[in-house]
Amino acid sequence: MKKTLIALALSTVPLAAIADVTLYGEIKGGLEYTKVNHVDNTITNVNDWGSFIGFKGEEDLGNGLKAIWQIEQSVSLANKSNGHWANRDSFIGLAGSFGTLRAGYLSDTFKSNMETLDPWKGNGVRTLGSFTRYGDRYTGVRYDSPNWSGLYFNVLYSPEDNQRYNQVRGGLSDLVKESLGNNNNGFEGLVPVINGVTHYQDVLAVGLGYENYGWFVNYGYKNIRNTANAVGQDGKLNGEVHGLDFGYDNGTWMAGLGYRNSRNLIDNNLNGLLGNQWESSEGALTFAYNFGNIVPRISYAYGEEKERHVKDASKNKFDQIIVGVDYNLSKRTAVLASLGYWSNKPKSWVEIRDQTTDHFRSDSDKKYERDEERQEAYSFGLGLRHKF
Repeated sequence: MKKTLIALALSTVPLAAIADVTLYGEIKGGLEYTKVNHVDNTITNVNDWGSFIGFKGEEDLGNGLKAIWQIEQSVSLANKSNGHWANRDSFIGLAGSFGTLRAGYLSDTFKSNMETLDPWKGNGVRTLGSFTRYGDRYTGVRYDSPNWSGLYFNVLYSPEDNQRYNQVRGGLSDLVKESLGNNNNGFEGLVPVINGVTHYQDVLAVGLGYENYGWFVNYGYKNIRNTANAVGQDGKLNGEVHGLDFGYDNGTWMAGLGYRNSRNLIDNNLNGLLGNQWESSEGALTFAYNFGNIVPRISYAYGEEKERHVKDASKNKFDQIIVGVDYNLSKRTAVLASLGYWSNKPKSWVEIRDQTTDHFRSDSDKKYERDEERQEAYSFGLGLRHKF
């Protein structure tokens, strides 16, 4: 009865109104078990692994020109909030022989073109998050060139005012609120006030790629002007990241190697708020083989982080390995299983606390020791994925 009513309802809608709209997405999630050393409790839960739903369409404008649009939204099987509507790639644009030009909320080249080495579906240490964290989405414009015998490029630009809006939308800290109130007679809600205290942070991302007979290579560059951890330098430091991926993928075998290098973007230490500059480098290697319905794969990643311009600066390092297999029950549905291991061994000097007062010793009596404690985490996941 319900199907009949739906069919009758659709029959009243003009075909022209629905013919160019496509509904698509993925639902994926499952059971996770995670253990972190030096922590007594383990985590066992059912979680979402990146589910989303999307709507897209196009209209032929003639002479090879098309109007295109897309709305994409994260959904969660774990009943978790996903923020604002259309929080994945959502845009309107034009496509033709000149390439594709879009405006909206868009992935940069590190998210759209350079995540080939991270095919994992899961959370935490079962994905190459430390390697792929440089990819992001921004409100701006993006141009993708045509494919010239395997060669292509893309450019994304997000204006500085969009970045200021994104910062304020997430909420203001008490410190910023106080500064706004003291300097602007308490009228912190005014747009000019927000513009006056927030760093200019326009974003430029450029990607260049080449594909031929299964071989691929992608280079990416991103610049974020006046990154947040440059406060101590009066906002004059720019965050930069360079990336290079290359490998081979013929649909059966896949092997890829990638490298990332960033400056002034990653800072896991509070000292970064005082203007210290950090450099981070990561590499990742992924292999996969398609046996038909069975697709086993393995990834290894390694990274280092250090303070720049410091002689003999110590490094924080991590190692990560993920093994897993997808078993395709059909073209749309698959069983997913993966096991991840992550280890971080800091190589940094830390102050010894005074155990009697639980405070750092005075400046004249500071003592230091090397922090050699290894941090480790293990995680296993078993779940399902369905595409539609």
